[in-house]
Amino acid sequence: MDNFTFYSPTKFCFGKNAEDNLGELLDWIGSRKVMIFHMSGPELRSGILDRVKETLAKGQIEFVEAGGVKANPRLDYTLKCIETAKEEKVDSVLAIGGGSCIDTAKATAAGALCGDDFWEHFQKNIPFEKALPIGAIVTIAASGSEGSEACLLKDEEHNIKVGLHSEVFRPAYAIENPELTFSLPKYQTACGITDIMMHVIERYFTNTKGTELTDQLSEGVLRTMIKYGPVVMERPDHYEARAEIMWAGVIAHNGICGVGREIDLASHMIQDVIGGLYDSAHGAGLATIAPAWMRYVYKHDIPRFVRFATEVWRVPNDPFDQEAVALEGIRRTKEFFKSLGMPVTLHELGVCEEDMDFLCKNRCAGHFVELHEEDIRKVYELAK
Repeated sequence: MDNFTFYSPTKFCFGKNAEDNLGELLDWIGSRKVMIFHMSGPELRSGILDRVKETLAKGQIEFVEAGGVKANPRLDYTLKCIETAKEEKVDSVLAIGGGSCIDTAKATAAGALCGDDFWEHFQKNIPFEKALPIGAIVTIAASGSEGSEACLLKDEEHNIKVGLHSEVFRPAYAIENPELTFSLPKYQTACGITDIMMHVIERYFTNTKGTELTDQLSEGVLRTMIKYGPVVMERPDHYEARAEIMWAGVIAHNGICGVGREIDLASHMIQDVIGGLYDSAHGAGLATIAPAWMRYVYKHDIPRFVRFATEVWRVPNDPFDQEAVALEGIRRTKEFFKSLGMPVTLHELGVCEEDMDFLCKNRCAGHFVELHEEDIRKVYELAK
């Protein structure tokens, strides 16, 4: 196990009617003027946005509304939000939605206090030193951004997505009511399940030895997703299943499943290039790339893949054919994503052959096995 520092300061209010705690949480951080981020979709249909505004009015808390957030959060819109936040002198930000809303709010919170070039921090991987307090009301269990230090933005001019890790991106508070996810379309639910699982899988495949507790925690989260993912696909209003998945989303990406070891992130890095070019759903791209990545790298550490197969997927172990056990675990991963309705081939995802040079050129990804341009091209071949 490697040395580590684990920092997770977010205060979580979880359960039915958890949003009723908003006023108290804003008082806790001392906020009197908040900037609200949403996508003008499910937040309006569920009524949560109206309830938030009622809470703010009751507490005599001013607000500024930013309702133009898009999936794969945009740099240009974020820059406008930063200017608004500065002009309006807001003292906190609140995202109502999923990862795109939360990441837009995170970036705005940092940009509002940034005296130098905001985008340069992302381009040069320079963490921010301060940000406005960040809050989130989660309506999509997927990204885990409500508990993480990560933020991802898309530069539409160059069709690229750029991520940055900075401790100031960790929200001060997050409100999680599983009932707010009942009305999600099946496709969004499936993308969320995939994203949560991949956040764990990318931490699970590591070259670091001696991480038994972290391994077992990761395996437990994955088995939970395998158990309850199909339940919410068939019964969207199953509270207990939604609750298990929502909390798994936090654990998957707040860092606890990666402590003490090097993490990989190759599938995420490859998918971010796809998402930047095609604007495809993050979970959909991961469902396509991850099984192909597994097929490409599994011989690097067959015992690791055997453990994944036997402990996560309950594949019977065969000491005389360990490779077959490893491959069966990979096959079940791909079939599970497919059963959710996710694309599992580049054709299904909508990736064009003529874009392959752009998708592969000058790329480097991963730590479990470091992938270069030709390696990534071979992963794409396995995803066809």
